[in-house]
Amino acid sequence: MTVVDAHTHAFAPEQLATRSAICARDPAFAEIYGDPKAALATPAHLLTVMAAEDVDRAVVVGFAFAHADDLALQNAALCAAAEENAGRLLPLVSVNPQLPEWKETAVALLERGARGFGELRPHNQGWDPLGPHGHALCDVAEAHGAILLWHVSEPLGHAYPGKAGGIEPIELYALAASHPRVPMIAAHMGGGLAIHLQMPEIRAALPGLYFDTAAFSLLYDDSSVARLVGLAGVGRVLFGSDYPLLSPRRQVQRIRALLGDEVAQAVCGDNAVTLFSDADDR
Repeated sequence: MTVVDAHTHAFAPEQLATRSAICARDPAFAEIYGDPKAALATPAHLLTVMAAEDVDRAVVVGFAFAHADDLALQNAALCAAAEENAGRLLPLVSVNPQLPEWKETAVALLERGARGFGELRPHNQGWDPLGPHGHALCDVAEAHGAILLWHVSEPLGHAYPGKAGGIEPIELYALAASHPRVPMIAAHMGGGLAIHLQMPEIRAALPGLYFDTAAFSLLYDDSSVARLVGLAGVGRVLFGSDYPLLSPRRQVQRIRALLGDEVAQAVCGDNAVTLFSDADDR
């Protein structure tokens, strides 16, 4: 089986060493990573796990830092690792549309090899995804064939560090419907948005929306992945482990047991290959 992990995290090595200082200036980072036991990884750690756990490629996403220096350090590390590893890493870098010259930064990162932007947490950064910043980001993505991966904050269920601060399902629907040519990934099973795809007008309005399975086993019951495939269609679901939070191998094994090998091959590999190839052709 070809495995593409469509949702992993990595930071620059310097950021692991300066966790406390980053927490002091970035409340959103502190909420998730303030506990020293919260796992942080570098691209080198991710590549080691990929080799050990038979992951062929991984989408590695940035964190929605508030400050330009933190964004730049992480983005440089992700792009450099992708350049050095012959396509094994597909970087989705982070930008903050409230910062000066963010568009120039975003375009420069795409020209360096970034495949899009994520994991987007607009409310953590203080901008409205349905306001001018959100639409401007979508315009940049459409112009350059970039993919947007959103942290979708499910409105119900238990609280956990980092749950809030992303995009609400209703916000994502409105934004994706306004920019149907921009491929978007709704992380964490889409926060329940997929259930509304049973409405024909909703499905028709979201031709470019995909859903990943990142951390599904911490949020939903085991049958949720099969239900998501049934609602969204087998071609619109992407395996994501949320590494280093969870092991890619164990999550793939779980999905194979739940879906069977044929459907699992699409979810765990083929769909991501197609999505990123199609984005290249835009």
